[in-house]
Amino acid sequence: MNRRDALQRVAIMMGGAISAPSLVAMLEGCKSAESGSSASFSLSTDYQNLVAEIAEIIIPKTDTPGAKEAGVGPFIELMIKDCYSAEQGQHFIKGLDTIEEKAKAAGGNFVSLAAEKQTAILKEMEADAKKESEEAKAKQIDPETGKEKEDAKKSEKLTPFFQLMKELTLFGYFTSEPGATQALDYVPIPGAYNGCIPLKEGQKAYALS
Repeated sequence: MNRRDALQRVAIMMGGAISAPSLVAMLEGCKSAESGSSASFSLSTDYQNLVAEIAEIIIPKTDTPGAKEAGVGPFIELMIKDCYSAEQGQHFIKGLDTIEEKAKAAGGNFVSLAAEKQTAILKEMEADAKKESEEAKAKQIDPETGKEKEDAKKSEKLTPFFQLMKELTLFGYFTSEPGATQALDYVPIPGAYNGCIPLKEGQKAYALS
């Protein structure tokens, strides 16, 4: 299965909620340093642990592997470095900065906080992401014509931190070996195409590949 098919299936799992910049980044794949990608993007060890912790909260370990076991943290860092713009990479790091600022106000660094405090911070970040997205959309629309401004079409559209974090967590998890073979119903050698197959009660969704 190619990148486009995998992305389309993850989009279905997310209810179609994948941002336009992420669609472009994931479909275009790696970019050269000259094209303005985040070739120099890298996370400190503390921020690598932070990203892995947030991903694990989004997809925790239950009777199937969680995001950490699936290697989602390193996947997110690699995706941002290879597939996103330098501006988006810096925007992502600012989001991590904000999380640690909120964590400090709550009594420590994010990884050390109690689960309920971690969840409360991420809910705040999710609300902030929604607000940021709505405000950005409003700025791109000409109030007189109701159409997108010409300069908005050419400008970099940044995905809010938590939205990007969630998108890449789901994409990384469900295209990983643990996610595909244990969290989903994996068919290693698919047979003939059947457009409509009834699922049994309690059956997992089929894997992406």
